[in-house]
Amino acid sequence: MRGRHVPLDGQRLIEHARLLVHRHLPHDYTNNVPIPLIPAGQARGMAGKGNDASPEVITLEKAWKKAGKLTAQNKAEQALSLLREVDAEGAHQTTLRLAGKATHAIAQHTTSRSEYRKAASLLRDAVKMDPKDKTARKALDDVLNDMLEKRIRLRSFRKVGYVFAGLAMLLLVIGTLGITLGPATREAPASPPSFTQGTVFFGPEPLRGNPAPLLLSAEATVTWDRSDLFLVIADAEKKEECDAIPPLERIFSSSETCRAGDPEYEMVGDNGTTGLTWTASDGEYYVGIGTMGESNPDGAAFDLNISVKLRLSASGYALALLMGAFGARLIKVD
Repeated sequence: MRGRHVPLDGQRLIEHARLLVHRHLPHDYTNNVPIPLIPAGQARGMAGKGNDASPEVITLEKAWKKAGKLTAQNKAEQALSLLREVDAEGAHQTTLRLAGKATHAIAQHTTSRSEYRKAASLLRDAVKMDPKDKTARKALDDVLNDMLEKRIRLRSFRKVGYVFAGLAMLLLVIGTLGITLGPATREAPASPPSFTQGTVFFGPEPLRGNPAPLLLSAEATVTWDRSDLFLVIADAEKKEECDAIPPLERIFSSSETCRAGDPEYEMVGDNGTTGLTWTASDGEYYVGIGTMGESNPDGAAFDLNISVKLRLSASGYALALLMGAFGARLIKVD
């Protein structure tokens, strides 16, 4: 029966066709599933060629999209928090743009001048990173127009306010405590002449005057250690008058001019322990000395202490308070 042809019924024809197909395709006979022609790893690689975005880029794009939606929903604070999480350094232009828009929304809600400046700064940086970004440029223009309408400066003067407030505080403290200036060289004679007859002799150098009479009050204090001496303070005109009189004529004259009883001195003091206190005014003033008795036979020297203390005057206090108020205003408003 080897060469005999056996007719096939319908069921056998179907089984025969399946065997022919399996002979031409690789087949997993265990699960009765054809084996893929491309290995699984290669197939995944080919599928990945259609999407080159890394997980980091996908995360940023999702964060940017979500931040934009949060800002549109009046949740700008949440938008900024999200942007800080994904791009804290602001390395991407889109982050800066979205952060600027969110900050602008916060500024509009709080009317904070500092927030307006932050928004302008962020958007300005975004435009610098991508000058062709029309969205960022329009957002920057919106912020600048908003600031112009509200009269908000681009630069803050808060630091200037701190400087003014600090200077005012310093002036008030120092002006109240005062600054003591030491004596200038030879403000008074080293000792009166041996024979004076009550005549006054002046030192060659003037007392230190008030450098700013509108702002400061200068108080001069003079003390000395001899009870037979008196001191006077006179202006430059009176000193010139006394210096012009010859010494012998001045000593033997019966006139009170340029003596202890001369009424044209600014001040006269005859007690060295109590001293002499005088509020200096504008101009040059000199210290003069003389003896109570008729003579000073030994020409003895004496200790003379002169100090000038500077304090704020009434107008100086007013100016310091105004300066402090101005500084506080800049700090608060700016």
